[in-house]
Amino acid sequence: MYPSLPTVFAVFGAVLAFLSMSTTALAEAVADRITVNDPYIRAVPPVVKTSAAFMQMQNNGDAEYFLVDASTPAAGAVELHMHTNDDGVMRMRRIPHIHLPPGKTVSLQPGGLHIMLFDLKAPLNEGIGIPILLTFDDGSQQQITAKVRSVQHGMKGQH
Repeated sequence: MYPSLPTVFAVFGAVLAFLSMSTTALAEAVADRITVNDPYIRAVPPVVKTSAAFMQMQNNGDAEYFLVDASTPAAGAVELHMHTNDDGVMRMRRIPHIHLPPGKTVSLQPGGLHIMLFDLKAPLNEGIGIPILLTFDDGSQQQITAKVRSVQHGMKGQH
């Protein structure tokens, strides 16, 4: 009357496999809905151990997403940051995520949102490509390559 124990395990295993595949498919879909344009890292002198990455992130989906982390083998630590104006003084602060509204493009740019790179492992020579792994709030990831380039204009109010 009741199914045998091996049958129950087989059905349970099939259900787990299906759920695992469904979760993976959903996770991959979010990263696939984000288009990254013009990623670059600010060139800095060899003695400087910090830099920043900038880009435009376009959410092609119909739901909001969040960039929650980034990493690169070129730096010892990577953080999401933004600049705020604190009584006329520009201050940089770490943020937990970058909001990517549906159908919109979010600019990571000097003086605004950006990805901060700390403890650089080697000099950032202009023209080289640096891999950056972006992680979104659903766990999906997107690998990009950011070119190192000289940024002629400083942040707003700075040279």
